[in-house]
Amino acid sequence: MNIKKTKLLRKRGVLIACLAIGAAALWAPTAQTSAQHGGPGGQHGHNGRQHGQNNGRHGAGNGAVYVQSNTEPFNTVLIFNRNHDGTLTAAGSVMTGGVGQPTGNPPGGIPFIDTAGSVTLSHNGRFLLVVNAGDNTVSSFRVTGHGLQLANVVPSFGERPASVTIHHHLVYVLNSDTGSASISGYRLGGHGQLTPIAGSVQPTTSPVDGLPAQIQFDAKGKLLAVSERFAGGSGDIDTFAIGHNGAAEPGVAHPSQDVTPYGIAFTHKNVMIVSNEHAPDGIGSSVSSYNVSHHGAVTPIETEPTNSGAACWNVITKNDKYVLITSPFTLNINSFRIEHNGQLTPVHGDSIVATAQGVTLDESLSRNSKYLYVLVDEPTGFAYSQLNSYRVNGDGTITLLGTTDPFGFGGSSSGTAAW
Repeated sequence: MNIKKTKLLRKRGVLIACLAIGAAALWAPTAQTSAQHGGPGGQHGHNGRQHGQNNGRHGAGNGAVYVQSNTEPFNTVLIFNRNHDGTLTAAGSVMTGGVGQPTGNPPGGIPFIDTAGSVTLSHNGRFLLVVNAGDNTVSSFRVTGHGLQLANVVPSFGERPASVTIHHHLVYVLNSDTGSASISGYRLGGHGQLTPIAGSVQPTTSPVDGLPAQIQFDAKGKLLAVSERFAGGSGDIDTFAIGHNGAAEPGVAHPSQDVTPYGIAFTHKNVMIVSNEHAPDGIGSSVSSYNVSHHGAVTPIETEPTNSGAACWNVITKNDKYVLITSPFTLNINSFRIEHNGQLTPVHGDSIVATAQGVTLDESLSRNSKYLYVLVDEPTGFAYSQLNSYRVNGDGTITLLGTTDPFGFGGSSSGTAAW
């Protein structure tokens, strides 16, 4: 990576803080969800502290949200049980058996991992997967009626594991560090154990300068997609076909439709939605849609501006109607309707459906997509983290329900997974 590019990337960490401070000042008098969207006026809604703690039992039937502390010398999973009204109650933590990386995360040297999917739940909610960026391991947990139970800790076979994805019994991890990037595969056993798949370790197509942000299975589990943020200066989307033995074949690079692809999500029809960060300044960020064939062909559909700064994380509602995107530089949450042909229509004209009072990071939907949970960092220097709870409305807008008390002092908390 050349000196000029390195300097540009280092600006990103400073820009997140500086732009967030400016945005916080600009929007401080407003609610996190604007009045015309039906949101409440205050920052803190009901925080559910009178509700009992269940140590990660999916809220005794109501659901739960999991975040990793990304701390050293011990990494932990922070557990938040969901109350009947969609708000969250802190319910303790469980050690991952690995080590986080709370400092020096590339490209900006910030405390959180700065990738998507560092915490992931299986589709049936029985298993939780967490990457440990500080010691190059991956942890698996059983989600039981008595809480989280650590099942396995295995090596990631690369540097700085940053994202993990699962499809049925197949698990793949993305290793993403300055000058090194690769993927590795595992079989997930019935008790949560992870068994490495022979021949599954593959470099990304731009391992030296790509610094990928996310790995994601397609809807059928036959293909992996990786967002190579800085490959070739503007970014690529890598695809990896999965062989009959579960091992990934060598990657194929596809040009990104806009600068710095980051978050990846798939509809059930295999339309791939990618949020484009526009690093390092985040100006002009966008979201793109692609058709992805079963053979791995990637065909662009369209790209729409988000009208916000640095669109990064994205999730698709269970009914495939909406994609919700977080844009940390301007503290926004964006929403687009996904049309039948894969085209994207911004909700409310400009796509902005909420403005938070902190830096909007990773996000996840509850299993029925009724609720959206967004990890938010304190905007003046990542002093602490919080979780915002939103109700997802039928028209693609969202309504703020509440905000947890601060946690994760130091701003290293990373990833979200909801059930």
